[in-house]
Amino acid sequence: MHKRRTTLLPDLGELEPGELGWSEIVELFLEHCKVKGLAYNTRRWHRENLVSVHRLLLENGHTVQPHLVSEGMIKDIISKQVDAGLSANTINMRLKSIKQLYAYLKTQGLVKHNPAENVDRKKTKKTLIETFNEVQLKQLLAMPDKTTFVGLRDYTIMLLLLDTGVRVSELVNIQLADIHKSNNEIIITHGKGDKARRVYYSPRTAAVVKKYLQARGYLPDNPFLLINNENEPLKKRAVQERLAIYGRRTNIAGVRISPHTFRHTFAKFYIMRGGDPFSLQALLGHSTLEMVRHYVNLWGSDLQRMHRQYSPVNHLLADDTTF
Repeated sequence: MHKRRTTLLPDLGELEPGELGWSEIVELFLEHCKVKGLAYNTRRWHRENLVSVHRLLLENGHTVQPHLVSEGMIKDIISKQVDAGLSANTINMRLKSIKQLYAYLKTQGLVKHNPAENVDRKKTKKTLIETFNEVQLKQLLAMPDKTTFVGLRDYTIMLLLLDTGVRVSELVNIQLADIHKSNNEIIITHGKGDKARRVYYSPRTAAVVKKYLQARGYLPDNPFLLINNENEPLKKRAVQERLAIYGRRTNIAGVRISPHTFRHTFAKFYIMRGGDPFSLQALLGHSTLEMVRHYVNLWGSDLQRMHRQYSPVNHLLADDTTF
């Protein structure tokens, strides 16, 4: 029998700057994040970043007393990470955790200043987003043997990824109760940041989902949509491996065969066919428009073509010969 934990967090009102060490202030910050409702993965991400910062401060001869860490020390460990060849994305993630940690400590009176407040993020290169073209999609969709359960399931996976743009982690967590067949809707109950949202699928996908559900059958102890041959919930890694197998069979080159490529492809076709960025943001579950703007910038020439085709001025004044 486990003993109930009795350790309590310290009363912050009774503390002075310097009374808590690095590990203690990190635990306070993570508890604060939990109270705010941040997802477990987000809290774990902060913990990993702040453990790395602690290590970097020690390795470079700096203090790890939270109230004594200075802006110069933060800039120094960032510079050392750049020299070591660490990616700008990784450096920026660690910087973001430091900024948020110290912003919290400052509000609690545990430090007098935020040493990372004026430290700028490193510039990142906008990488080209890989997507499938129509020929590649048809090749992939032709691969699964739909006369077998695994083949039908994999075909269903491809259609759902392509039709909804969900993340693979969201896909494998879909439960039967989340699927509303009456209006072809799926409730993503635990999206990124633990936020729920609705996604939709087409009548063609609905017909395949119906056939898959008939083959899946009723499993009283397994509420998940996707299962393996042992009637257990399908794991994220299994989805990635199955798609990679089909990619090798098609000999498709120049693009990674992965769930995220399906997600990007959904976004591309959505924009190219006239979908607006705001609804795309909601469907994809992005907290900001930053990534959606990147999609729009990438496929701007396609948007220009769509504008010429659907311009309201061209349509309304098609018969006007004044000019």
